[in-house]
Amino acid sequence: MPASTVLGSHICVSDLTRRRFVVGSAAFSGLFAAGCARSAGTEGDASGMRTVTTSLGTYDIPVTPKRVVAIDSRLDLEPAVAMGLPVIAYSFDAAEPWVPADPTAQVFEAPVNVEAILALEPDLIICTDIGEASDMWPLQQLSQTAPVLPMDFTRPWRENIDQLASWLNRTENPEVRQVIGAYEDKAAGLKERHARSLASKQIVLLNYVNQKVNGVNRKGISTQVAEDLGVQLQWPVEGQKEISTENLVTSLDSADGMIVTTAPGVDPVTDDRAMWNRIRAVQGDNVVYTGGNINYGSVYTAMRTLDYFDDLFTRLEN
Repeated sequence: MPASTVLGSHICVSDLTRRRFVVGSAAFSGLFAAGCARSAGTEGDASGMRTVTTSLGTYDIPVTPKRVVAIDSRLDLEPAVAMGLPVIAYSFDAAEPWVPADPTAQVFEAPVNVEAILALEPDLIICTDIGEASDMWPLQQLSQTAPVLPMDFTRPWRENIDQLASWLNRTENPEVRQVIGAYEDKAAGLKERHARSLASKQIVLLNYVNQKVNGVNRKGISTQVAEDLGVQLQWPVEGQKEISTENLVTSLDSADGMIVTTAPGVDPVTDDRAMWNRIRAVQGDNVVYTGGNINYGSVYTAMRTLDYFDDLFTRLEN
């Protein structure tokens, strides 16, 4: 994983020069009005600004931002990197090793301290919008620092990238088209190689955290990739509920293979889990452990998830 500078979430900036982003009253007259349309912006003017409409209202953003902060290292950082934006800082967690983030970017603890973001003097902020006020994603406070582009928590990763590209007038951006094209080509190759197994094998997606086994978010990245590939998924529990130890074997016994999201270095097989080792897929070595979070993210996490499915179906075919 690239080395990053981890900063505390309570940095004092009382002695620092504070540059506040000032907008005209007309631009933000409907800033937080409910039901604002999410639409593409108008062409940039001579000042290098461009008017956009988002869930936060209608306002101006820089056509070519120079100092971008991505608040969430998953939903916000990955689209920004794919778009080739100069990300100087992000928060939540250090980027996963498969995300080509700038190793010199500062990493803030979550929830991020708005004063610390202010001290960086960003000209654009990208922040997840979960549809309500949140300390983790403080949209309203951040919008007083710099213009904010909100990523929709409920949208598939492709739609969020397309929306960001539309706002920034980069729908034909070669960098993002290249990375999405690489994903599509890789997915097509996997579907061709494993066509028979994709049609017949039953796969389960799980999370393994703190010796607990849970289901996954049905709208998460791993599920989106599974849908792209036509994977036959089983759902042993509803959503992200925990699978109790006493039900572990029976709940997972019919699965041919599993992809299990784990933290780096965590392996349930050696984690004193006698019941885990009685699961049919585990006994057949038809389980792939991710060593990183594939529940949330964007194109880079989707690309990595293709590797996990490729590994799993290769195991099932050997």
